[in-house]
Amino acid sequence: MSGLKKKLFKVTKPQIFKITGNIFLTFLLLSPLFIFLGGMYLYQLSFSVNKDPFVQFSGYDPRSEVVIAWETKDLEDSIVWYGISKNTLNVNVTDSKLIRIHKIILLNLQPDTEYFYQVGSIHPSLNLRSQIFTFKTAPNNTVTDFNIIVYSDSQQFIGIGWHKRICNTIAKHDQISFVANIGDLCQNWDYKPDWNQFFKESSIYMKKYLFVPCLGNHDGFYHSDDPDGSKHYYKQYFNATFTNNRFYYSFNWSNTQFIVGEISTTQDENINLPENIQHDLWLNQTLINGQSKRFRILMFHRQVFSSEGNNDNLISRIIPIVEKYNVSLVLYGHHHHYERFIFNNKTYICLGGGGGQQFGSNYFKTTPYTESFTLGPSYTKISFTSSQIQITSFSAENDILDNCIII
Repeated sequence: MSGLKKKLFKVTKPQIFKITGNIFLTFLLLSPLFIFLGGMYLYQLSFSVNKDPFVQFSGYDPRSEVVIAWETKDLEDSIVWYGISKNTLNVNVTDSKLIRIHKIILLNLQPDTEYFYQVGSIHPSLNLRSQIFTFKTAPNNTVTDFNIIVYSDSQQFIGIGWHKRICNTIAKHDQISFVANIGDLCQNWDYKPDWNQFFKESSIYMKKYLFVPCLGNHDGFYHSDDPDGSKHYYKQYFNATFTNNRFYYSFNWSNTQFIVGEISTTQDENINLPENIQHDLWLNQTLINGQSKRFRILMFHRQVFSSEGNNDNLISRIIPIVEKYNVSLVLYGHHHHYERFIFNNKTYICLGGGGGQQFGSNYFKTTPYTESFTLGPSYTKISFTSSQIQITSFSAENDILDNCIII
């Protein structure tokens, strides 16, 4: 019997050559893919840790307060010079701590005012100063027309995607009050090259407009092996006013209330059940306080309706709140396509076309509530007047994909 086994399992030289040849042929056929993926990996690593300054106000009042943030490769102190004239940056705020991710809070700003600013180091020997950038504060309880741009899911796998095309097109717009990215800014929350690429690509519009961030499930995890927060980059870049890992906030702009929530059915970007209850209490109270505004806009990351799959838990949890407090528009992402819905005369929009990979087998089985559906790169401009909201969604080449009005 042992002799038979030897005979059965003996591999001849021709078979070895055949197996080796098949392996070589397979590698040869796949080598362009390996070269491409390796090149993209190196491409991501090429982005500098140094980041141009950007302005955000998550948790502050955009009429009079903003946060200016930037990053340096080396430990440095921080200073922001600013003023209402590009040639006269006559006010400054400093922080002597030696840090890499810098955040300076500007207070007591004038509403509806364009400011110019420059960042750098206090230490004169370093002589580190950025270019001069600009931002404009929100109006002070006056009803003015304004425009915003919103998109989601800018995440890119190994840097592969179309986020740069989206950013370049956004930057071509004028008269934009702020740009909001409603979650999954990056593919990997704790991988610095992802964030380096995101900020490099976004800097083209961040130089012009205020930035409104929203936490997505790829942007940070509450129950991660990161007790000191050293890898929670979303928290480091955007946690200007957050305490106890809460990333929800609201603000008013003209006649509109904006609510940026943490609404999920998992612990990825949402807090545990007791905090979940607290979040919903906050959400209800915030909407009560916003009833004097003409419009109320709710933004969060996880999908409610989607052709890739509705979220029944969020439908039962969020829709009663939307209808009770007359929320004008609900914006979210998570599923990587554009889709607009009308449910009980309320508009819900999935804005997941901001980055790259699109998956799912049900994209062409739209829901009974679907009004518009598009695959591929997309972003959305929303224009507010005293009486209506106009929603226009674009491709990366600025072709109009969808258009509607909410009164």
